[in-house]
Amino acid sequence: NQILALARSSRVALTQQAAPVDVAALARKVAGDYAQAAWQRGGSIAVEMPEQLTVTGHAVLLDVALRNLVENAMRHTPEGTQIELQGGVVQGPAGDQCWLQVCDDGGRAGQKAAPEPVDSLHLGHEIIARIMELHHGQFDRPVAPAPYTTSYRLTMPAAA
Repeated sequence: NQILALARSSRVALTQQAAPVDVAALARKVAGDYAQAAWQRGGSIAVEMPEQLTVTGHAVLLDVALRNLVENAMRHTPEGTQIELQGGVVQGPAGDQCWLQVCDDGGRAGQKAAPEPVDSLHLGHEIIARIMELHHGQFDRPVAPAPYTTSYRLTMPAAA
């Protein structure tokens, strides 16, 4: 599926026009889609961001990037992990930048991480980085805000 997503990212960039995407609404949908799975693991998934965050981009690809981060947070952390999707806008020298991040507390001391899937090709971060390149953005790993231990961030220009 991840190889397919990577191939799709190139095709979508060439064939579809960028359009306004409310990434806050997208984050709420993704969190809702994974809420039961998080609950079944004894954890939770929450969203903390403004009501609306708009970027110009490709909704399908941004959905793939965000789902990839949430799936990684669930796959690579112990049961009981709290996951939060956060977002906002910061002013920069090149204009307003929209940021989305997925944080988790799965790196708690004494907690054993979930086992690495045997079929993992570690393509997730490459796919996300490629999607951010297509959106003139960045993918990085900032210091996680307390009480979280891990954070991955997507940053891209906010829509005018």
